Amino acid sequence: MSQSRKRIFIADDHQLFIDGMKLIFGRHSDYEIVGSGSDGHAILDFIACHEVDIVITDINMPGVNGIEATEKIKLINPSIKVIAVSMVNDYASVHKMLQSGADGYVLKNAGADELLKALEFAEGGEVYINKEISDILLKGFRFNQSSEAKRIKAIREDLTQREKEILGFIVKGYSNQQIADTLYISIPTVKTHRSNILSKCDVKNTASLVRFVMENNLLN
Repeated sequence: MSQSRKRIFIADDHQLFIDGMKLIFGRHSDYEIVGSGSDGHAILDFIACHEVDIVITDINMPGVNGIEATEKIKLINPSIKVIAVSMVNDYASVHKMLQSGADGYVLKNAGADELLKALEFAEGGEVYINKEISDILLKGFRFNQSSEAKRIKAIREDLTQREKEILGFIVKGYSNQQIADTLYISIPTVKTHRSNILSKCDVKNTASLVRFVMENNLLN
């Protein structure tokens, strides 16, 4: 058997899908299916003992799902190409799958030619998404931007004038003592304001607060 053939592992909890993949790749001399399984555990167990070039995986599977499996695959061997083939078409899932390191995303309503195209893209070092997936990502991104903008606006309106004043000093690196001296208030009062500001901005510490303020232009 030629060593140039790309070795594929397929993970899906529907055997009918796996059988269909075997028929598709059985007609292509560039690829060979070296293994299959019904969840992410099967992928990880297999690649620990066998050479694999490409993993084709569903997202929603029992045990370790496709997103979790992809993250682990890329940690174990970043050179393995991962193509998601799924019916899942919501923004959160698509975004998480690509963020986890997937090299392509193909919906199950696509044809075999599109899957083969995705493999070619991945082998060439590119990430494959078609127009439908691109539209899903764009709409989700715009929605998230809009939601985040509303959240920032609400935080800005919720901060009192005194809290904004103190926040400005915090961003400049003033200590509680310096803020208290500048505003002629007690240190406990400064601490109370600081605690309220952290709570309203939903951050845990001063470093995160300063970063949040700068990234979101909160004081302007």
